[in-house]
Amino acid sequence: MRLAGAEEQVAEKKRLRAAALAKRDSLTVQQRKNYSVSITKNLTNLSCYQEADAVLTYVSFRSEVDTFSMAEQALADGKAVFAPKVTGKEMEFYRFFSTNDLAAGYRGILEPAGGLSFDEWMCDRVSQRVLICMPGAAFDRARHRIGYGGGFYDRYLCKLLQESENIDAAAQTQAGTYGAGHLRMKVTTAALAYDCQIFEEIPWEPHDVCPMYVVTEKEILR
Repeated sequence: MRLAGAEEQVAEKKRLRAAALAKRDSLTVQQRKNYSVSITKNLTNLSCYQEADAVLTYVSFRSEVDTFSMAEQALADGKAVFAPKVTGKEMEFYRFFSTNDLAAGYRGILEPAGGLSFDEWMCDRVSQRVLICMPGAAFDRARHRIGYGGGFYDRYLCKLLQESENIDAAAQTQAGTYGAGHLRMKVTTAALAYDCQIFEEIPWEPHDVCPMYVVTEKEILR
């Protein structure tokens, strides 16, 4: 959905974000729990999860799709697991070994205290497969995404994907797949969402980062 003016697009994104979050918040606690179990199962059945050496995941907050059980599963599966820590307008991922190690940070969202960053972890590795699990407010069936308005994931992914091999499994923009950089990692992005957050079409711009997968309790958009 390409809208004529920038102001119209901003207004429409704001409207759809509010509508999607209202739908998400209206789910009962039990519904969110059941749907999150199904979403985790759908995600962990994907080859991009099973083959991943590292999982970078958001830490669920309020009515978001729960990521705690997925993170614990990834830890049990021997994967290196990282969560974001926000400093100012930037976000970096740090490794953690138990969800109990996370503490309240930006806007009360649980974060790692610090320690080994993903960049540092990658320094002495020749090649890795990386799965990034990202949140969002609204999505459409072409995998366009409306975030929460802070731009944290768009900025982080643009930087990361420019350094990745990104051939067969990577996030994409409308302009196409990011090119090869250091040929040291292949990155796959998967957004986790409830079915009620999916619209037929939402506003998008050419520079927006689309996840390769959108995983819901009902289906996997790819």
